[in-house]
Amino acid sequence: MKYEHIKELLQTVSFYNTVNITQTFSKENQDYITVKSVKNTSILQMTFIQTGQIVFYKSIDQASKVIEHSLRPTTTIL
Repeated sequence: MKYEHIKELLQTVSFYNTVNITQTFSKENQDYITVKSVKNTSILQMTFIQTGQIVFYKSIDQASKVIEHSLRPTTTIL
């Protein structure tokens, strides 16, 4: 998924921070990351589903970069 598209989705989540919206990002057909806005703030809460790790971001740009990087396909060298 391209950076600009991820950024647009996160801007939408952040804009509607008074309601509970969760955006899910998938990698290799499996849910991988969820993002929601901390209620009534511009802070994004990112959860890595496989590990349960939760990270908070004030910057939509920074969160978008992390998601873009995390969703890149993994390559296996044989």
